[in-house]
Order: sequence, then C-alpha cells, then structure tokens
Amino acid sequence: MSCAGPPIVDLANFEERKEEIKNELMKAATTVGFFYITNHGIPQDLIDRAFAINARYFDQPSEVKAKYPSVDWGAVKLLGYEVNRMHEGDGLLHESCIQKFPVHTEMEKIWPTEEDVPDFKKVTMEFMEALPPVVDRLMSLFALAIGFPEDFFKTITDVSTTENNSFLQYHKYPSLEGTERKDWKEGVNRITAHTDESLMTLLFNSPGSVGLELAAGKDGKAVGSEVGQYTVEGWTDCPPKPGCITVNVGDPLQFWSDGLLKSNYHRVRMPKEGEPLDARYSIGWFVWPKDDVLIQGPAQKYPPTTMKEFMKVKGQMYGNSFHPDPEIYMANQHVAFGVPQLANATPIPAAS
Repeated sequence: MSCAGPPIVDLANFEERKEEIKNELMKAATTVGFFYITNHGIPQDLIDRAFAINARYFDQPSEVKAKYPSVDWGAVKLLGYEVNRMHEGDGLLHESCIQKFPVHTEMEKIWPTEEDVPDFKKVTMEFMEALPPVVDRLMSLFALAIGFPEDFFKTITDVSTTENNSFLQYHKYPSLEGTERKDWKEGVNRITAHTDESLMTLLFNSPGSVGLELAAGKDGKAVGSEVGQYTVEGWTDCPPKPGCITVNVGDPLQFWSDGLLKSNYHRVRMPKEGEPLDARYSIGWFVWPKDDVLIQGPAQKYPPTTMKEFMKVKGQMYGNSFHPDPEIYMANQHVAFGVPQLANATPIPAAS
C-alpha cells in the first residue's frame, strides 16, 4: 500500500467481471483490510444531501440534540445522539448520531422532527435504502472467496428484520480553528485506534476530511495500550477519494473467514501542519449479521459464537474506550471469538 491509500476496486460491469473484482477485493482484504470502491451506483447528489443533513443535525443547539435518546455502547443500545470529549478538560467534543431502519420501532423516538431538522428522515431513509445493494454485491464475492455459497450472507444481513442491527452513523469531529497546535494534548486523536464490530463498514468522507489512518500491513497490530491510545507498528494515511466509498473488513468477517480477511486498526488523527482545521464530517454504514446466527468459518479455526455474544464484550470495550481493562483490551485483539456458543443460537440458513 502506498501513501495514496489502499487500492481502488472498480465495480463497473459487475456481473461480467465478478471473478476479476473478487480477486481485487481479496487482495486488499487479506492485506490491509481496507479498499475504495468506485462505480458503486450511489448517486453523488444523494451523498451530498446526506452530508448536508449531517451538518444541519449537528448545527442544532445542544438542548435540541439532547431530546433524542443517547447511545450506550456498554449496554449495546445503539440508537440516537452521542457526544464524547476528545480528552478531559479540553472542551472539544466528538459527536455522532446513530440511525436504523424503521422496522426497529424505537426509531420513532429517534427521528428529529421536521421543525428541528427539516427533511432529516426523508434524506436519511433514501440514503440508507441505497446501501444494502452495494453490500450484497461485495458480500456475495467475499462469500465465494471464503468458501460459502454466493448468497450466504444475503439473509444474514437482511435489514428488513429486527434481528439485524445494521446502522448508519453520522459523525462530526470538532473544529480545531482557534486552538494552538502546541496546546493539543500529546497522544490525543480525533478518534482513538479501534477495529470495527461490523461485518463490513462503508465509510463516506466529505472532501478534504483528512486524518483517517490505518495500521500498516496485514501484520500491523496493536502492541500496547495506555488510556485507550493503541500503539502500532506504523500508520498509513487513507485519504478520501472523489467518487469513492472507503470500505473495511470488521471483526466478525475476520472471524467468519477463519482469519483470512483482515479487520485492521484505524484511527482519525489530529491535522498535520498545513491541513484544514475546520470540523470534519463523515458517515458510516455498519453492516451487522443477525443477532443469533452462528458465526464460524468453514475451517472452524475459532469456536463458534454469535453477534449478540460478541457484542457483550465489544460493547464493553467501546463503553470503556478511554480506560480499557486488560480483559476488554484483549477482546479487541480478537481473543473474544472463543466465547461459548449459546444453545438457542439460530443455525446458519441453508443457501438456495
């Protein structure tokens, strides 16, 4: 991987080029775990409108955003508004807002009113509905490459059921304008190093939103931790690219592939000299499997588990991200995949 970021995979003429695209995806997913996709089918106008809604939401007064239920990672209640301090005492806030499909009836309490954020629900729904077809294409090729039937993940990632908790997350990282670089606390990032709990993440970055970094290479791994800041063997920039979506492998997909695919550490660093200091916006679509579907690769390298069991540990890690205890930290190193399987887990559905 070069300083220009991970490889770009072109999805044009998908049906005719499946084998070629699959090979390109696997090359990226087994090395750095990140790649860009182009010709993905999501109109740029729709992406632009989603970013406009993103900014409009976070521009609301604190008392407006506080009206909507807040995210609780420790309890794995992932809906609504969340705000975290980048570091105690610095006054800089990282905000996010998690949305799901209306099949989750709790969403009735989450949608901002038309008075608060006009068109929020309309644009967010239109944007979310454009995402599953992209996911289906990518996951069908990963299924084949791993050794499963092509439609293996289609039912598992079906967002029309309450058993699936895939979610959209709007982000705003604070503006650093008016601050002095010399006053930035050492070791603080806009978001600390982590791996994703999702099967796969589709990340949309606004132009100029620099700062996303990846742990270098397949063997780039965390080697230490201090108050949530992970030390790795090196970091590589992953800048936004026009017309592209940034995609990464998450923990469950690494597990489902018997470790073949790489769920890599990534973070959002503070701006370097000469880079923009204004607020940074991004949008992530986090693809989850159904809660109780048995997760295990063809070679059964790891003991079986479920998303529900995995998140009991991963959710705690996020809930304590600035002060992880050793057990939670090790869980984020993919040791948690050995959680015993529950007796009531749903068997993986037979592919048609």
